[in-house]
Amino acid sequence: MRELLFYIPAAMVFYGYAGYPLLLLALRRVHKPQPIRRSAYQTSATIVMSARNEAGSIARRALELAGVLESAGVSGDVIVVSDASTDGTAAAASACGAANVRVVEMPYHSGKAAALSAGCKLATGDVLIFADCRQRWAPDAVARLLENFADPTVGAVSGELVIAPANGVLKGVGLYWRYEKWLRRLESEVHSIAGVSGSICAVRRSLFCPIPAGTLLDDVYWPLRVAMAGYRVVHDGRAIAHDVHPDRPRDEFRRKVRTLSGNFQLVIKLPSALLPWRNPVWIQFVSHKLLRLVVPWALVAVLIASALLTGPIYKTAFWSQMVLYVAAASGSWKKLAARSRVSSAAASFVMLNAAAWLAFWVWLSGRATRSWVPVTYDHGAPPR
Repeated sequence: MRELLFYIPAAMVFYGYAGYPLLLLALRRVHKPQPIRRSAYQTSATIVMSARNEAGSIARRALELAGVLESAGVSGDVIVVSDASTDGTAAAASACGAANVRVVEMPYHSGKAAALSAGCKLATGDVLIFADCRQRWAPDAVARLLENFADPTVGAVSGELVIAPANGVLKGVGLYWRYEKWLRRLESEVHSIAGVSGSICAVRRSLFCPIPAGTLLDDVYWPLRVAMAGYRVVHDGRAIAHDVHPDRPRDEFRRKVRTLSGNFQLVIKLPSALLPWRNPVWIQFVSHKLLRLVVPWALVAVLIASALLTGPIYKTAFWSQMVLYVAAASGSWKKLAARSRVSSAAASFVMLNAAAWLAFWVWLSGRATRSWVPVTYDHGAPPR
């Protein structure tokens, strides 16, 4: 029993971080997917952006998105949905000076999911494009996104979120994000991804369904619905958005807790995603989204079992974990983490799994259903 307590959780950890990517590589090699037939795609598009108390940056962002839309050579508009902002966000967006920017004010603070659904309800473009307030987009981002819809099998597309390098623990989080994007590219090549980057993505308006109010992972909920309708959800690394990490590691930790608790919530809101005969991206969803929630518990089980068992394999496993956690502890010291990639990677690994562990309790307590509260950034807009 103690050996099973070691090997089964160890297999889960291995599969979650190494086995699943190897499976994707094998599937890509054995099952040659149909390449995405990208080409110039003439259509109309509406960019929808939710904002709450973003008066300081909303005008700049709205003007930028209007310009990117115009440079793509398609007709369309930008809808800014102010989620009951109290700092004049709606007025600032209205005064940005772009004729194709429309502003919608929500009467009550309803959360990002409800705000996006309200904006999409008013959209007239054949393609809906989603953006956030903080990032900057490459000038050709909209054109690159739209090229994917020349392929009739594609229902939605995610762009590439490029995050500027950081120091300390956040340096390790940056390494993890590059690993995450590599996984998404593999999933897209095999068939579809299970979620998109909410800061730069697009979907055919005919396939978009309203997002239930209070949904935390809007950028997973509606892509799953698109995939379950029989369309591909793909990744396009040419459509680029630039961003930065939060200023403080605790803000990144809080963001991850919120995101991971949203995965528990998503299972309740969309239980059919758990059925492999209903969900064409079931392997991606379970392996990429849900298994990450189990890994923290598996790590604890492996640690306990390896401490109780005798034998070189178990002792090696136990002391390897001790080294990992000591490296993680040292990586939380900013000066050391800045010099050691191993320490920063270990610290970010432990931080992300601690966030996944805490996310379960946040969801169980009912706090996961609270309205959208973004992390506050002390610096300005991200560099191009």
